[in-house]
Amino acid sequence: MKRSKIILTIMMVLMLVVTSVGCQMFGSKKPVEPVTIYFSYPPYGYDTDKEMAFWNTQIEAFQAANPNIKVEFSVESWDNVYTKWEQALETGATPDIGYDCPITAVDYALQGKVLPVTDLVNKLGGDAAFNEGMLDYKAGGEWYGVPHGDASMVLLYRKDLLKAAGYDNPPKNWDELVEIAKATTKNGVYGFGFFTGDDYQSSQILTGLMAAAGGVMIDKDGKVALNSPENLKALELVDLLYNKLKVVPESTLTWEHSDPANAIGTGKVAMAVTWGGYGTLLPSMFPDQIQNIGFAKLPDGPSGHSGSWSGTGGFFIFKNAKHPDEAKSFIEYMSKPELSKEWALISGNVSPFVSITNDPELTKLEWYKAMQEQSPTQITLGWGHDIILGAYMCDPIFTEAMVNVTINKKPPQEALKILQENVEKTIQEANAKK
Repeated sequence: MKRSKIILTIMMVLMLVVTSVGCQMFGSKKPVEPVTIYFSYPPYGYDTDKEMAFWNTQIEAFQAANPNIKVEFSVESWDNVYTKWEQALETGATPDIGYDCPITAVDYALQGKVLPVTDLVNKLGGDAAFNEGMLDYKAGGEWYGVPHGDASMVLLYRKDLLKAAGYDNPPKNWDELVEIAKATTKNGVYGFGFFTGDDYQSSQILTGLMAAAGGVMIDKDGKVALNSPENLKALELVDLLYNKLKVVPESTLTWEHSDPANAIGTGKVAMAVTWGGYGTLLPSMFPDQIQNIGFAKLPDGPSGHSGSWSGTGGFFIFKNAKHPDEAKSFIEYMSKPELSKEWALISGNVSPFVSITNDPELTKLEWYKAMQEQSPTQITLGWGHDIILGAYMCDPIFTEAMVNVTINKKPPQEALKILQENVEKTIQEANAKK
């Protein structure tokens, strides 16, 4: 009898143990703690309402599919976003995700401020999945940004004004550019417009011209190589167009972001350099003139190819991100093909994915086609070499070189010499602080 009770007691204990283990294995799991990832985003589109609607819709969809991840979306101002990020980096209280061009992501990487995302890029298809210009997000064999939008400066032109001057097509090279600019400068209309004053976009114009001339900023040995015959040709073209031929209006000295598009729409200039994404706005800005507005790749320089500043935007993850894995999940979600196509149409950017960039629905748009053709020629600070520490800080120095020719009337050779010296100094100082 006692033996039977003992056996029964043992069986009951065993059942309790099995039940307890079973509950742990198959019953209600310990709930996963929800996390919040912080996404800091400076606008990269042209229509604010459509842009914000896109992000809000997709963030809600991501959160519905991932109920344990909340995305805190902060829209930044371009006036202070870099200051805000630097302050956050100093305190260590950074967002999880930032969004900007390759020069920002890679410069941060060289300072140890962001995490590599090579594993995620490989998950999306690796190098071969992206357009050539997107490789600027790489340094030392690692990816430090996930491309999201591919943008370039292109040529906007008035078809009617060129036609009246005897030209059926936009210029294909610098010689044709000069010829058409001269022919269309009359009756209060200027032949060509580009940023010529103390504005960061003057730097973008000048670097694109230098690339088209065959020049580089940094040579293969990592040395500043700006004072070259090729780069001199770029400044000589600026001098010719602005100072000597006077086919560029003085108003370009104070141009701001949308002024080139407005000058084209109002017929004040026959040709202008600006972002192709304005093609998403011009139909509503100038509905009576849109049929007269064309888009094309920038003219080829002496090198035989064109050159344009890269306005590419992409995601990067700060080193101090509290939830890098969840951040990667969000970035992967936003990189879905159907969203890449939708973003291209909404934001005025080219899809960075090879599989999407040639979509017929996109390439039928003239502004899109122009940027797509421009994309392989785009450059960023440090071109000619991988992005190096300090290149990020040289933007104002290129603007100064433009101003030295257009406003200060310095000879192109002198302006180029000053540019070389100041860039060398800036990069040396940046590396000394490393």
